[in-house]
Amino acid sequence: MTVPASTPSSGYPPAHGTRGDSVLAPRALAYLNVREGATTVLVTTALAVAIAFLPDPGWRTALWVIVGILAVVSLLIELPWLNRKQVENTSYTATADYVYITRGWLWRRTTVIATAQILNVEVVQGPLLRAFDAVSVRFTCISEVEGLGPLEPRAAERIRATVLHAQAEPAR
Repeated sequence: MTVPASTPSSGYPPAHGTRGDSVLAPRALAYLNVREGATTVLVTTALAVAIAFLPDPGWRTALWVIVGILAVVSLLIELPWLNRKQVENTSYTATADYVYITRGWLWRRTTVIATAQILNVEVVQGPLLRAFDAVSVRFTCISEVEGLGPLEPRAAERIRATVLHAQAEPAR
């Protein structure tokens, strides 16, 4: 069976891996870099403090070196390269029939959720997302919760309105 090409009125989602109509917020990369940088610093600090309590100075020094190398690698590879690829390769489409999300560069992940299967659309904004004028959207289904973000608040509200409006319409 051949599935027709997706158009907003066709009701069929795009083929696996096809880019969605919309992308993440313009400040998504900055948000991810700050979040991952802070996480790296906090984890590195916690590990360094825990290692300081080891009785053997040889092990202590070796583990501090390993933790330091991992922190530097994280800051030099994850922040400038991996986060950029994540932002560049995440897109979505929200229609009255489905929400289509595609992610990934090496391992492509495509999620299609029929709007009829969505129980709730939650827009989330913590302090860090608020600082970047962004939000995340969580779609709650019977068996899973799918997240999407960071997005601009207007884009999140459009998605929410699209899904909720589609659910409010009588069955076609």
